[in-house]
Amino acid sequence: MSRKYNLVNDKDIKTHLFFNPAKKGDMEDIKYLLDYDEENDAQYKDISNYIMRVVDKSEFLCKGVNKEYVLESFNKVDAVIVIGSSMNVLPNGNIYGFALIQFDEIKNLLYIDLICSHNGIRGAGVKLLNEIEKVCNKLMMDVIKLTSIKTAIPFYEKYGFVKKNSACKTMCIMTKMVVKTKSKSSKSSKSSKSAKSSKSAKSSKSAKSSKSSKSPRSSKSPRSSKKLDGSKTRKNRK
Repeated sequence: MSRKYNLVNDKDIKTHLFFNPAKKGDMEDIKYLLDYDEENDAQYKDISNYIMRVVDKSEFLCKGVNKEYVLESFNKVDAVIVIGSSMNVLPNGNIYGFALIQFDEIKNLLYIDLICSHNGIRGAGVKLLNEIEKVCNKLMMDVIKLTSIKTAIPFYEKYGFVKKNSACKTMCIMTKMVVKTKSKSSKSSKSSKSAKSSKSAKSSKSAKSSKSSKSPRSSKSPRSSKKLDGSKTRKNRK
């Protein structure tokens, strides 16, 4: 593939999510919120083996990363997010990048244990970060956390990550606050509330206007009746 190929605007890219079946008991709520297909659990070993073969035989994915560390990460993380072919990435689809992630529900954050993108394609890393942020939004998690090597720090800083220790130079812990996106349901509920409030405001205004139009007539009648009564009594006295 050409090094000038840009992935950002490619509509044929698909995101694939696979959960580690070893963490099945702890992930039920998260899977439910992500509308996850449980059948993908059976493919976790297959996708990890396939990625390891690509990493082992090529130099365009996870270049410079210790292969044993990649394998160990697959065994301990909760899930893997893969960006690749628009069709099924297994058994031999194109892989443009992947991220091994862990969920911390107590601290309400997502930790990226490892992220690898195709070094011959532009935009793969950005696409992965965007997909991870979408996952956080669905789970209502506030923070994305990772540990970055020295050469990758400027990249993460460009996309909103901040070093926990500003003096850190290499292997730095970095975090990013998740930008919350409003769901369609919340927008519709707000619009319906505003519609109801506007209707109630109109009805209250019409009620006030009708009362105000009636009140002058009612206020005049008692006074006029008193004057008439007074005039009659004066005539009778005379």
